Amino acid sequence: MNDVLPISRTFSAAGPRKRLSIVMPARNEEANLPRAYDELTAVFAGLPYNYEVLVIDNDSTDGTGDVAAALCQRDQRWRYVKFSRNFNVEASITAGLRLANGDAAIVLFSDLQDPPELIPAFLKHWEAGHDVVYGVLRRREGDPWWKALGARLLYRLVNILADVEIAPNATDFRLLSRRAIDALNQFDERNRYLRGLAHWIGFRSCAVPYDRRPRTAGRSKAPFLYLVNLAVNAITCFSIKPLQLFSMLGALATLGTCAFAAVCLARYLFSYTLPGLTTVYLLLLAILTVLLVGFGALGEYVGRIYIEAKGRPLFLIDRSINLAAHVDDCRSVPAAPSATA
Repeated sequence: MNDVLPISRTFSAAGPRKRLSIVMPARNEEANLPRAYDELTAVFAGLPYNYEVLVIDNDSTDGTGDVAAALCQRDQRWRYVKFSRNFNVEASITAGLRLANGDAAIVLFSDLQDPPELIPAFLKHWEAGHDVVYGVLRRREGDPWWKALGARLLYRLVNILADVEIAPNATDFRLLSRRAIDALNQFDERNRYLRGLAHWIGFRSCAVPYDRRPRTAGRSKAPFLYLVNLAVNAITCFSIKPLQLFSMLGALATLGTCAFAAVCLARYLFSYTLPGLTTVYLLLLAILTVLLVGFGALGEYVGRIYIEAKGRPLFLIDRSINLAAHVDDCRSVPAAPSATA
C-alpha cells in the first residue's frame, strides 16, 4: 500500500538524529522479551540514533502480551501490536514495516538467535549507502541437522527455479532503508516471501556474515512443513519455471512415445514378438506420475491466484499500545482498541 506512512527525510551532518525502527515479530516469547529489552537498550546506548521497537505479536497464547505491555509502560520507545489471530511471520514483518516510523528498519526476531550486537555493523553499511543490509549465516547453533540441510536445499532450489537470486543462508535479520521500506510497502500480495522481495526491488545491498546463537528459551516456530511451504511460496512468488518444466516434460514424453511406437512397429513388421504388458504398465505409471506432479504444480499457482483474488487484508490488529496514531494510518487494520502507556 503505497499511501502508508510515506515518510522520507534527509539529514545533514548537523541535523536531527536519525530514527531507527526495530521490527520484532513475536509468538509465545514471554521469556525472551525482557532479555531483548536489555540487549537492545545496551546496544543503542552507544549509538547516535533515536529508535523505536515494534513488537508484532502474532496472536501469542502465553504471557507475551503482558510482558510487552509492561515494557511499553516502562519505555515509551517500545510499541506493541497484537494480531487477531495467527497470520504467519511474513504478515508480522509486513505489519512492522508498514507501521515503522524510522529512516530505516531492522527486522530482529524476539527469540534473539540473531545477535543485536550486529546492529552497529548493519548501520555502518547503511550509512555507506546500502539500502538493504542482510545477515548471512555461517553457522547455525542449536538447529537440528534436518533444518540446516533443509535451509541449504531451499536456497539452492529457489535460486535454480526463481527469477530472483538470494544469497545462500540469507536470513530475515536485515536492515532496510526508508526508500526500501516504501518500495516494499507497495506490495499487496498475500503470498509473500520478504527475503525474495527485498532482493527483487533491486536497490544496493550487501551481506553481513554471522553465527546464529542457540535458543535460550521457548520453542522454534519453524517446523519441517513450514520450511516446505516456505520453499513452495518462494518459488511460486517469483517464477513460473515449474509450469514451463512440465511443458518440457510433456514434449519429451511425446518424443518418447513416438520412439516407442516406432520400435513396436519395427518389431511387428519384422515378426518379432511384442514385449509383454510390463513395459506398458511402466510407461503408464511414468506418465501418470508426471501428470499428477504437473497438476500439483498447477494447483499451487491456481490456489495462490484464488487467495489473491479474494483481496482479504494481510492482517487484522486486535489491540495496540503506544501506537494509536500509526495504526489509524494503516489501511489493513480495522478500528481497534488501543492504549497509550
